[in-house]
Amino acid sequence: MEVCLLSGRSCLVAISPSDNVMLLLQRSREKLDVDISRLYAGAKALPLGHRLVDLGIKNGAVLTGAVVNVQVISSLEALWHGDAWPLTCCSEAQDGAFLAAQRDGKAVVWGGLACSDKFYQELTDLCDVKATVGAFAALRPNGSVLCWGKAQFGGDKSEVKDQLQADVCALYANSKSFAALKHDGSVVTWGGARYANFGGDSSKVQEQLVGVQRICAAETAFAALKADGSVVTWGDSCQGGDSSRVTEQLRGVVALHSTRRAFAALKDTGEVVTWGTATEGGGSFMVQDQLHSVVEVSATTYAFSALRSDGSVISWGQTAMSPCTTGVLKVIGNDCAFAAVLGDGSVVTWSDSNGGKGGGDSLAAQRELRDIVEIHPFEQCFVAMRRDKSAIFWGRDQEPQVFRDVTKVGVTKRGLAALKMDGSVEGIDFPARGGISFTSVESQLQEGVTELHMNANAFAAVKHDGSILTWGSQKHGGDSRSVQGLLAEGVLEGKRLKR
Repeated sequence: MEVCLLSGRSCLVAISPSDNVMLLLQRSREKLDVDISRLYAGAKALPLGHRLVDLGIKNGAVLTGAVVNVQVISSLEALWHGDAWPLTCCSEAQDGAFLAAQRDGKAVVWGGLACSDKFYQELTDLCDVKATVGAFAALRPNGSVLCWGKAQFGGDKSEVKDQLQADVCALYANSKSFAALKHDGSVVTWGGARYANFGGDSSKVQEQLVGVQRICAAETAFAALKADGSVVTWGDSCQGGDSSRVTEQLRGVVALHSTRRAFAALKDTGEVVTWGTATEGGGSFMVQDQLHSVVEVSATTYAFSALRSDGSVISWGQTAMSPCTTGVLKVIGNDCAFAAVLGDGSVVTWSDSNGGKGGGDSLAAQRELRDIVEIHPFEQCFVAMRRDKSAIFWGRDQEPQVFRDVTKVGVTKRGLAALKMDGSVEGIDFPARGGISFTSVESQLQEGVTELHMNANAFAAVKHDGSILTWGSQKHGGDSRSVQGLLAEGVLEGKRLKR
């Protein structure tokens, strides 16, 4: 791979597509002698725990390395990282929080999961963060792991701390527990209540956890995909933690997906194997004979959809059958509905049985749903991006909205914000109490915004000078006044942070 800096400097890094982004980042730092914060393929930031081959990064690819002035990570974005079930657990239970990691590795945390004064001194050199509903875990470039928050949700790693001092390459989280994947393919787990196994105790399968490449999370269980195409599961046995019923079928697996309480494994033959709570996707008996030639699986909280090579879609679990039969290019699931992008750029949607108006009914938005190139799911809504850089929002019992010339759109329980190409932010407020409205900060967001982040209840906008502006739920990170002094001191001047 070739890694280029914005300054024009570049280097060639020898790496296998089966290695993960974390290893490529480390080798790029060594070659260029620069503390690179992120790697990008085009405009897309590459998640550190993912393998290059799974991200579609091929031999000879040219990537961009960036030294970010301040990196903001929200509790919602940290939890929803592509290897976990949809966003339901981030809603009412999630104490929203933000973490700002600066170029020198120092960090500031505000919102519901803020850490202790003493722990601030240890929060340095962070390169990746994951979250349960009550705790954070942070990965350092040297492969060590830090965590904070509520002990019963993974905030206490004392029982496995010796195994988390080095060599960790990726972190994963379910609602109550963490799993750390090490460079040698072994796995370390912690968290969850002592009286029940919610994934924090992997002792019964520890000998099988070798050669692991990726981990997928349901609400209280984990599934690990090994290099030989087999799968190991642990956690709540009734909610996906026990795959013994289908062990013999779990061979040649290439991808894992999850709903809240079930898993689906896509095999290299195009077949799909499911287990876990039958009514939430773990029982695919009624459609099993149709689950062949599958190229991709997507999920809501309670249902799965499989896209077949002929462009048809099969759905099961708590869902209505897909109304589209052919010509589908991509299927995306939010908490309670699916959206399919067709070959002509149009969109078809349908809900699971809990969907209501959570994006499954797109009739009011259909006039604008044309020439669509990608769709982003949020808790109970969708945002579709058109080729002309406009974005269409629908769902959550709100009237459809269209935004022009946007680079990113974010949705919380309290509102919507769109980052535009000129560096301004356009937003709307949903009816909610106890928050800071967008209109109160709108005048400060007319220019210079480079990044937009959100958790379940609040927004954070990063400006080109490294300053951060927040709005939304005050107790969930929308009010950052208590840490603005730290942000100004640490972010802009690079000084050591003190609580």
